[in-house]
Amino acid sequence: MRCIAHRGFAGLYPENTLAAIEQAGQRAAMIELDVRRCGSGELVVHHDETVDRLTTANGRVADMTATELSRLNIEGSGEGVPSLAEAIEAVPADVGLDLELKESGLLTDVRDRIADVDRDIWLSSFDISIVEAASEQTDCPVVLLVGDSSEAGIERAAGLGCAGLAPHWRLVDFALIERAHRADLGVYPWTITDVERAETFAKMGIDGIIADDPVACIEE
Repeated sequence: MRCIAHRGFAGLYPENTLAAIEQAGQRAAMIELDVRRCGSGELVVHHDETVDRLTTANGRVADMTATELSRLNIEGSGEGVPSLAEAIEAVPADVGLDLELKESGLLTDVRDRIADVDRDIWLSSFDISIVEAASEQTDCPVVLLVGDSSEAGIERAAGLGCAGLAPHWRLVDFALIERAHRADLGVYPWTITDVERAETFAKMGIDGIIADDPVACIEE
């Protein structure tokens, strides 16, 4: 069962930072990171539209330069918002990447950035239009994220040629796993925080988990 570090194990480390990536790379098979475009045009790694939740600053990522973002202090860690290029460079060579595209208009630049990267890279999104474009325009495995209707999610993911479905963990049961597997979709629930739930999903035949804490990662 593949363990995917959610934002670099956001329950333990300052999320989406280089420090989190380096630490998560020691325990996870893949690291999930959130990608946005900042005000100066570069791709950066940050979950929210604004920096308000994680820093003492205020403002939209889309209105700030990459330099300004790099100088912020994420969760008091001393770590700033990294560029996607810096984040990729920080990932250990034997660890994969799940890049969640948080907004439209990123795909061409993401595709160019990862073109020469020799590692397992997935693209994921909640946005159907982004998932559709990623499936059509890249060779990367694409995963559809869903937070509500799992049945509709399976139909959409299968119809778009996705490799996987990432539902909220509360949506996962044997029926969902069976339907997804019949459609040739891997199932990767989010966000798992404890080993008991991870063990339950492993017994159910899940393909992997998106985890906030490395304690949930079961040794294979």
